[in-house]
Order: sequence, then C-alpha cells, then structure tokens
Amino acid sequence: MSIYDSERIRQLMMASIDGENTLDEEVELKQYLLQNRELAEEYQQLKNLKKMTTQTKMKEPAPELWDSYSQTLFTKMERGIGWILFTVGALVLLFYGAWLVFSDLLTDPALAWWLKGAIIAVTAGTIILLVSLVRERMYMNKHERYKDVIR
Repeated sequence: MSIYDSERIRQLMMASIDGENTLDEEVELKQYLLQNRELAEEYQQLKNLKKMTTQTKMKEPAPELWDSYSQTLFTKMERGIGWILFTVGALVLLFYGAWLVFSDLLTDPALAWWLKGAIIAVTAGTIILLVSLVRERMYMNKHERYKDVIR
C-alpha cells in the first residue's frame, strides 16, 4: 500500500465517521477495511472514540460555585488594578498641583536646600496620607458586613 493509498483510506475513515462520505466512498472504504485488518481495527477504535465523545455530557456547576468564583478571581484582580490606577492618578495630579503652588518657592535660590527638602517632604506626606484616607473611606462605605447574607 502506497502513502497515497494510506492517506486516502484515513481521509475516507474520518469522513465516514463524520457522516460526510458519498455512497461510492463508503463502498471503497469497506473494500479497504476488508483487505486490511489493522485499518479495520483502527476504524472501529475511531468510531468508538467518536461515540464516547458525543455521549459525554459536562456536569453543570452549582450556582454557589459561580457566585464564589466571580467574587474571587476577576473581582479581586479588577479591583486591585482599579485601586492602583486610582492611587497613581490621584498622586500624580496632587503632586502636579503642589508643584504649581510651590514652584516659585522651591526654585528660589535664596532658600536653603534643607528647607526646600522639608517643604517637599511635608507636602508629599500630606498628599499620600490624603489619598490613603480617601481610599480607605471609599472602601469602608462600600464594604457592608452582611452584604452576602441571603435571607
């Protein structure tokens, strides 16, 4: 049997299993299978595999599983990314606003470097604490202790 014949037989076998062969192709396949026992066994195994895969049904997960899934993976990821973006954006805007307010003072050559550093430290600390406080208040207002309790 040539490589072409072997390929042809396998194509006929797959098409037969999928119900795509014509009557002539089915007759041709049956002749090949009668001549070659190994191919007949392979064809039977493929038919059995097709039967098993079409009869297999996936079990639907319980609604409780979906509820816990949605509350864990994606929700936590989305909220974490959201908080990071909110915090970075707020810090950038507030630092830019502070720079606009204090730029004349900080670029004054008559002011000592340590005084400039202290002004920057106090301003940066205030901005970071303000953003942290706003984030905490927003979280506490949205986080209800008994939200997931079903009556």
